[in-house]
Amino acid sequence: MLSFEELRGAMKGEIFIHQNLAEHDVRKVDAVADVVIRPSGKKELKTVLKILHQSRFPHVVIDRKGRVVFPDKRYHGAVIVLE
Repeated sequence: MLSFEELRGAMKGEIFIHQNLAEHDVRKVDAVADVVIRPSGKKELKTVLKILHQSRFPHVVIDRKGRVVFPDKRYHGAVIVLE
């Protein structure tokens, strides 16, 4: 199970719960994510991915221009947004 306390303690970036991706300037993606993670850099991204993998929490990495299709307009997991 994902520990938000562990995740917050391991990063300086931002974590948002139940957010529409449009609120994070993600273009061409119309979906709500359970968790949106904005790591502060590549090193932090590696740490976040390790934590998500160890907790078996579903996740996808996209950039602001990325095209990702969510069949039910919802992603049940963490979305990591890169600059």
